[in-house]
Amino acid sequence: MTIAIKKWGNSQGIIIPTNILNQIGLRIGGALDMKVDSGRIILTPRKERKIFSEADLLAGLNEYNAHADELAVITSAELGE
Repeated sequence: MTIAIKKWGNSQGIIIPTNILNQIGLRIGGALDMKVDSGRIILTPRKERKIFSEADLLAGLNEYNAHADELAVITSAELGE
């Protein structure tokens, strides 16, 4: 498939057909990573980060695996005092 680079404000852009977006599971507003490799522009869909709730993050945390003994002590200089 051949597409053209078009002027888009002060930048340039391409139009990605809907059937291509559907093939890679991307929708409008989705994020892409872009890199150049051996003279090619490679666009890769970004993997969506899972959102964890506080309960998810604290599940299974107990006094033995919390590692509270490894926490740094905050100094008054760091607090701006």
